[in-house]
Amino acid sequence: MGLTVKSTVFFFSVLLFFIPVQVFSESQDHLPGIKSKTIEDLIGMTDPAGGTAREKADLLSKGKIAYRQFCIHCHGEQGQGKGKTSPYLYPHSRDMTLGVFKFRSTPSNALPRDEDLYRTIRNGVPGTAMPAWGDVLNDQTLLALVEYIKIFSDRFQLESPDYIMPIGLEPAFDRLSIKKGAVLYRELRCDRCHGKEGERVGFLGQELNDAWGNLSKVYDLRWTELYKRGASSDEVYQTLITGMDGTPMNAYDYVSRDELWHLVHFLQSRYKQQGSALAKMSRTIYSLRVSENLDVFPQAIIWEQAPKAQVKLRSLQSIYKGTNMLTVQSLRNNKKIAFRLQWSDVSPDLAQPGYSRFLDGAALQFVSKSSIQSTYYGMGESNKPVNIWHWRADSSQQVMGREIDSHSMKLDPFREEAVEELNSSGFGTLTVQTLEDQQVQGKGMWRDGKWTVVFIRDLVTDSPFDAQFYAAGKAMIALALWDGALKEKNANKRVSFWQELKFP
Repeated sequence: MGLTVKSTVFFFSVLLFFIPVQVFSESQDHLPGIKSKTIEDLIGMTDPAGGTAREKADLLSKGKIAYRQFCIHCHGEQGQGKGKTSPYLYPHSRDMTLGVFKFRSTPSNALPRDEDLYRTIRNGVPGTAMPAWGDVLNDQTLLALVEYIKIFSDRFQLESPDYIMPIGLEPAFDRLSIKKGAVLYRELRCDRCHGKEGERVGFLGQELNDAWGNLSKVYDLRWTELYKRGASSDEVYQTLITGMDGTPMNAYDYVSRDELWHLVHFLQSRYKQQGSALAKMSRTIYSLRVSENLDVFPQAIIWEQAPKAQVKLRSLQSIYKGTNMLTVQSLRNNKKIAFRLQWSDVSPDLAQPGYSRFLDGAALQFVSKSSIQSTYYGMGESNKPVNIWHWRADSSQQVMGREIDSHSMKLDPFREEAVEELNSSGFGTLTVQTLEDQQVQGKGMWRDGKWTVVFIRDLVTDSPFDAQFYAAGKAMIALALWDGALKEKNANKRVSFWQELKFP
């Protein structure tokens, strides 16, 4: 329970396609702010269990490399939560320099144990932009990150978290327990922030700040996927008994265990839906080879042959409505490659005169030249550019079963396609390809509460800025969605991690 180009218009609408980031090299250069510290100096700032000094140095060295590759973009070079992407995220990235962490098995105001840090990095934080790195990084890398992030706060030199708050045995989940929990919910005044039913409409819900002065987000407790630590019985209990340091969510360690379990059961009785099995952050998408011609018609029968991959999306602005899953398919023949995206959307949001320009949209991002090297899933980096295909719902998109203004507008009257190709080699380098290099075609159709969008292009082009898809091999693809009804635009969107694209 936590309290938490053609046109300038188009250019700025996609300027923030993915999180603007820059991946740093895996060199051993010193981080700014700790220039006087070598890896050997850092050994004394942490105390990994067992191992020789050399092993500790190796662990910190690996942690530094991983941090600079995966974490620095949001958390900053010194762990202060001021990475280049942080302004676009809500909630903001965690400042680790104070040694204040939300998710712990230790008492309130204590440091987390290594196991707590490991779990947060591995599982990510639902309702935020923090992904589950355990889906793509091995245990050795996760453990190295745990050791490395502890250098950012002097508290880890002075304190040793060793006491775990006990959970105890869970009593029966029954009506009596739920009733007692409801009474305790009111007595503890949880409704002042979370509302009477946990629906986040408490009168204090919009007036709370965290320890850094930022607005503290209050979540709808009925949605299991928004429980940051997790929505299982033990996870909810642990949140209640340890609190969420740095937020207005206090620790209820003064409440008896039995009473806390009743409160857990009351909260669980409010769940709108049981959380579905979590999809992995990264999957493999297979592009099926066919002999038939390919076109942009979204409902072509040929798509029934293509294998489907369910791709997990994560909102960067803590929006719990809308979809967090996307279905991806791919087909290719001797000349062309096509991708079909499908996702749930209760209403189509197209460009129409007199309406706000919050449009439905989708995008594919590829590592140019089909490289599978370590490139962050942002805007690419120097010498590792990305190729972006961006579709938006203009008047040429087909809407079935809904009345749409017949005067709907094209986003660009000089273009026939609703897809624009762009390139980026790092933060601030996004450019729209020339008209001659705009070779991607696309078409979208909304029907029965679902968008189906097809992108199609030649496998190989003459443009040096395009991702090339050769007869055999693999590439990396990332995806993004915008829901106009939720006023998603620019950096306010849902994104995926890199997915591996294979050509069997």
